[in-house]
Amino acid sequence: MQLMSIEDLAAYLAVSKRTVYKYIADGDCPPYIKLSTKNISFDRADVDAWLESKKVYPERGAEKMSDVNANSGGAVASPIDPAKLPWTPRAKAVLRAARRQAREDGFAQAGTDHLLLGMLSVKECLGAVILDRLDVSRETCRRRYEQLRRPPAKRGRGRTALSEDVDRVVQCARRQAIQWGHTYLGAEQLLAGLLLAERGLGYQILTDLGVTLDCVREEAAKLVVCRQASTE
Repeated sequence: MQLMSIEDLAAYLAVSKRTVYKYIADGDCPPYIKLSTKNISFDRADVDAWLESKKVYPERGAEKMSDVNANSGGAVASPIDPAKLPWTPRAKAVLRAARRQAREDGFAQAGTDHLLLGMLSVKECLGAVILDRLDVSRETCRRRYEQLRRPPAKRGRGRTALSEDVDRVVQCARRQAIQWGHTYLGAEQLLAGLLLAERGLGYQILTDLGVTLDCVREEAAKLVVCRQASTE
């Protein structure tokens, strides 16, 4: 994790510190780590993902920006399409780790249990950080996984696919990201998605260990800016 201070972020964006504080106050900023009121840091990977979500791809024949501003009083409507939320590097690493875990265990598909173990193996991701704050370790989850899983009838070969349950988790994670006002899909949303989807061994392991959606949302709100963190 490469941390950036307020000053670092201002220099990186070529804006003033006052502008960065305005971004934070408006809730339109990269997720940040808040150790105290005066100690705020940003993960460079999250900053880059946030910037990626700000890209505008002009379409041929699109309405001119000046016309849009004139018709809307200067405000440009920009509804977020959940399906187009960019994945953070950490979230992508979680998905790769889930596929790898499933492949090592002989499964042709990665399930929610593999997603959970993959998340915990990417220790710097916020999903793993939240679980650590809830006293949930990879070793504990792995032991429960070994107790619950059924060995595959036939070892999988080739590229490991994602199960329908994981697809559902991703859909729920995207919905959570929108509810939180985030413009990216990160590991913290994937963790919430595991609990929202209520499917597979990953969900069962978390509930067996006493992890609830409210707990995850509460911890997430302590680490990043989350709008409506405790509502559906």
